[in-house]
Amino acid sequence: MKSIFYKSLALVAFLGAAASCTNDLEYTDVTPTPVTSFYEPANEKAVKLVPSNSASLFFEWEAAHVVSGAVPQYELAFYKADDTKTPIYKVVSDNNGAKPMATVTHKSLAKIMAAAGVGMGETGTIKWGVISYAGANSTPSTTLYDLTVTRFIGFNEIPDALYLVGAGTETGDDVSAARAFSKPDADYFEIFSKLTAGQKIYFSGDKEGLSTFCLNGNRINEGEEGTGVEETGVYRISLDFSTAKATLSKIDHVYMRFTDFDGFSAISGDGHLAFEFDYQGNGVYSKEATIKTKDTGWSWDPYESRYNIYMKYADGNNTSWAPTNTGIDAKPNMPLDITSSYWTMQEFPNTVGYKWKLSSSCYNVPCLISVYFNSEYGAYTHFTKAL
Repeated sequence: MKSIFYKSLALVAFLGAAASCTNDLEYTDVTPTPVTSFYEPANEKAVKLVPSNSASLFFEWEAAHVVSGAVPQYELAFYKADDTKTPIYKVVSDNNGAKPMATVTHKSLAKIMAAAGVGMGETGTIKWGVISYAGANSTPSTTLYDLTVTRFIGFNEIPDALYLVGAGTETGDDVSAARAFSKPDADYFEIFSKLTAGQKIYFSGDKEGLSTFCLNGNRINEGEEGTGVEETGVYRISLDFSTAKATLSKIDHVYMRFTDFDGFSAISGDGHLAFEFDYQGNGVYSKEATIKTKDTGWSWDPYESRYNIYMKYADGNNTSWAPTNTGIDAKPNMPLDITSSYWTMQEFPNTVGYKWKLSSSCYNVPCLISVYFNSEYGAYTHFTKAL
């Protein structure tokens, strides 16, 4: 847009110069008059920004004039309240600078407020005016209006990727070796990782460490000088850049839970829990186990086969992971490749009854059951195979 604008100015400069040279070599002034009246927004208007691509604020002002008859062009200029000489941000008006009006998105206004030193969620006042152009000449407006803006709590620019870095992480300070977050949606990142107490952790938007973010309590800040965790353990780290909110949940236990048959060894008072997984790193839990059950007495299934993955957090909350296809009601034909959608999983509250069915070939023999809370296979998934 800037390129188009300046090419337009060059054309106007040429036409203005030609118009100023008449046959008798008389000079015609091509200096634009200053804008003296603003229409929208009103002086001292207060605006609360929202993190939406479609949200915007409309600006309109009285047209400037040029004696030569040339058509002026415009830039909307924003200033710090205590420095009205140097604009901190400029926006070319509509129609490549030809219209005495401009539409500015809320996300652009958030950038302007950041340039004015106003933090996320804070309120500040800036000033705005208009610069008129004709040829190589420019004239700032003779008045400025106040605009009070409350920034939304969130980031204007969401990184395309995010990596977990720092001495307190599984891969240390080497950004090039850092693990990538999963990205369930455009503004949200998540990773499961062991963290070491008292050691630095931060997040990088690239493998060079040029764009970094850190924790400030339950908030996401720019930079890398934030806090770590107070207790060593495996954590689920969830970062919502649309609200700048960070959630760290320490995971105490992950179990294989048979959903209906209460015939397994009691673990934490729950006879449905067959065994507890061990954390292996890289967001992976696994267990080598031989699954034996009591005879159910059911003619259709002598061994209980319905299971899901049960996760317990340190704060007492819990969640279950079960099939993305909640209608599954058959045992898999083994061997079944790990990339099959049969194994993919989604989160459900508490000990919900959605389930997979364990293959008959996986009883009374050593098996490896693995759970992948990472993006190695695209979505979160698990896999069971006889050894």
